[in-house]
Amino acid sequence: MATEQLEAELVSHAAWEAAGMARMIAVLAEWDRRSGWDSWQVRAPQQWLSWKCGLGYTAATERLRVARVLPGLPVIQAAFAGGLLSWSKVRELTRVATPATETGLVDIALFTTASQVARLVRTISRVTRQKAIRQLADREFRWETDPEDGSVIVTVRLPADQAMKVVATVNAATVVEKGVARSCSAADAFVAVVCGDRDPVRSEIIVHLDSDGARFEEGPKIADEVAECLACDGPVTTVAETPDGPVVLDRRRAPSKGQRRWLALRHRTCQFPGCDHAGSFDAHHVVEHRKGGRTSVSNLIRLCWFHHRVVHLHHLQLTLHPDRRLDVRYPNGAPVDRNVPASRFLVSPPDDPDKVAGTWYGDRLNLNDCLIGLAITGVGGTTERRRAPLS
Repeated sequence: MATEQLEAELVSHAAWEAAGMARMIAVLAEWDRRSGWDSWQVRAPQQWLSWKCGLGYTAATERLRVARVLPGLPVIQAAFAGGLLSWSKVRELTRVATPATETGLVDIALFTTASQVARLVRTISRVTRQKAIRQLADREFRWETDPEDGSVIVTVRLPADQAMKVVATVNAATVVEKGVARSCSAADAFVAVVCGDRDPVRSEIIVHLDSDGARFEEGPKIADEVAECLACDGPVTTVAETPDGPVVLDRRRAPSKGQRRWLALRHRTCQFPGCDHAGSFDAHHVVEHRKGGRTSVSNLIRLCWFHHRVVHLHHLQLTLHPDRRLDVRYPNGAPVDRNVPASRFLVSPPDDPDKVAGTWYGDRLNLNDCLIGLAITGVGGTTERRRAPLS
């Protein structure tokens, strides 16, 4: 066969594969709607897909996610079924698309590569409170042996704010050596930091606030509640992006060493009902700083890292009595007076959804033009608002 014939067949197979995947996703959506996996006595649909279809847990979860949202996105669904959009593009688009924005997103996706679509999605996506809650639920540590060479692959999944602390610490501890790749030196620094073979390293984390939300400097976006949580304890520098330039916000809300020492002596464990965590802790403002709460021991309580985020993300209502007894209530006023199972906090409701032509011409992705176009088709915000994070 001539090379041109091979290329034509590859493109045809790509379109056939996309159409076949679209059909599988459509069948999966109906099977999931009927809870077809429940009669097999398995714990979750992912387990059945692993058993009967040979899918890994992560792959099964992604296909289920897409299957559940795709029926509400008819334009993407039609392009997928027709082989115009690959699975890689559809997987990314369904993270941010809505019925009002999917047409504009598809128009761009048809003329860009899968990696460019992923970059565009990262730019326009926002980390909602529900997504931040999901980050808490999905944190994990696992390792596996690479069958190729026997090395060990360690995977750590963390909420963005915790991950950036790790990244900043490893970067500060990395010593670049001549002739050694930086990634190798960073791996050595990670081992040294985790195993305590190196002196503690002070690292600075900077959070930027602008009209488009909160984000780490040279890092991912975070929910507004997480940004407030970080500023509450004061381990970060918060920078507000204003028309006159960046402004470092007042850091006097950060508790002093003396105040933290007092909290540690007065309360040996986390003050959240039912929690006995006695390790490192965050100092939380009972009356939020932005609402006039003072950084004084009469307004500070000791919370572990997890429950500090639970309080902010779930908007729990706190009352600190004169005897230091803490009253915690749900937003509806119901008291939290016992050790609430983790699933009550971690299960978040789903976000409310208000032929591969190869038509990329080799040009770079112009994010400004894409965002301006998407703003016109209803992605949200004005042109100026969307351009701000790119400056």
